[in-house]
Amino acid sequence: MHIRIAPEEVLSLARIAKQAPPVISSVVGDGDVIRVVADLRRVEALPGPLKLAVKIAPIVRADVKLASFERGVATLAVEVNAAGLPAHRLLSLAAAPIEHEVAKQGLPPGVVDVQPDARIAVDVERLLEAKFPGVTVTGAKVEGGQIVLDASVA
Repeated sequence: MHIRIAPEEVLSLARIAKQAPPVISSVVGDGDVIRVVADLRRVEALPGPLKLAVKIAPIVRADVKLASFERGVATLAVEVNAAGLPAHRLLSLAAAPIEHEVAKQGLPPGVVDVQPDARIAVDVERLLEAKFPGVTVTGAKVEGGQIVLDASVA
């Protein structure tokens, strides 16, 4: 099966299913980039350095590119700015709050791995197995502002 869907539609569906992270304010596709706006004041558990940063710049914008999709794992390259300043180097500080949000969604630990080089690895295969057993994604890309997936259902 071939699925083509706009990122904002994905967020709307996630909100309907009560699976959307509350921190995400909006998403939009733009060419091969997904632009995300997040309100960090909505994150419950922040480490000390991020608490200070959130007081200064609570709204962050991120440009997310799909760097690769291999063996069911999507690796995302992330550029983050807060108040116009580059903040993607601080992404590793967000690892614990992200893991906390993943656990709150009832997802298995380790499906999201925040890496030190401003990349995030998402184990799509394990994520789908937890929420939609029998669905396998064999290919993924972002083009024309849309997420394009090749998938099968067992």
